[in-house]
Amino acid sequence: MSEEKRGFKLFDKLKKVKHIEIYIAVIFIVIILLIYMSNFSSKSKLDNQTSKYSDSSITAYISDMEANLEGILSNIGGVSNVRVMITLDMSKAEVADSKITLNTFPPIKGVIVTAKGLSNTATKLKVLQAVEAVLDITGGNIEILSSD
Repeated sequence: MSEEKRGFKLFDKLKKVKHIEIYIAVIFIVIILLIYMSNFSSKSKLDNQTSKYSDSSITAYISDMEANLEGILSNIGGVSNVRVMITLDMSKAEVADSKITLNTFPPIKGVIVTAKGLSNTATKLKVLQAVEAVLDITGGNIEILSSD
């Protein structure tokens, strides 16, 4: 029997089933409910999960990044007395009872670098490129200031 004839026989059998629209609708509703329930259960698991990071670990994370960046930037020729300040995008953090709840470290929002020896444009550009490369953020979120 050819594929075409089998297809027609199956189609003819489906035509003979009474109220096939109801069966299809019920199957469709069951699928929708299963999808909804799976999303609901995974969301409740996230809500019940305790935060992985405390206030002190976020502060330590920022401090470590700032110290590492200060060390790297002070190795650029002509740059000294480097100070770095990094801010994080805390818009997705939840604060309750003076405690921050996060499941991942938030992305870097901005960086300020001050140092001596940045009056030279070429040196300032090197510092900007280093910060962009290390922190993977755009130059618009970085401010480089000379403390000369």
